[in-house]
Amino acid sequence: MSMQESSQAAQGKRHRRSLRRLIGDKRGQSLVEFGLMLPVLILLVLGAIDFGRVYFAYVSVTNSARTGADYAARNCAVSCDEDGIRNAVVADTSDLLNLSPTNPAVSVTTDGWFGPDHRRVDVTVTYTFNMLFPWPGIPESIDVARTVTARVRE
Repeated sequence: MSMQESSQAAQGKRHRRSLRRLIGDKRGQSLVEFGLMLPVLILLVLGAIDFGRVYFAYVSVTNSARTGADYAARNCAVSCDEDGIRNAVVADTSDLLNLSPTNPAVSVTTDGWFGPDHRRVDVTVTYTFNMLFPWPGIPESIDVARTVTARVRE
């Protein structure tokens, strides 16, 4: 065996020992696993934030529709006051984002009857909710709507 061959054999042994040491080394494993899971965790957190915002908007729209129906159900004169009903609804939705003269949209229907001499009023509130982040397969804006029916007190 020549000197060069023995040098190469010794170098090959050193490489194999280094490789075995690196394979058994676990110091960077946690960092690599964290790096692989971080995008998944970020997506989960952002999804939870948007879901919470949609749910909050739904609860706010429901409460404002109830407030508008309660205002409209006071008596027959008030049940025809669409501006007053809209003002009651908008005052109750002041904690929502994206408020404008047309968002939330409020529609009032007073044509229905519950029974003899019992008039009803329907208040529908529609709010256009915009997502913070674009999600594949989910539209960028969602209409959250709620209709509440109340009997007009005489």
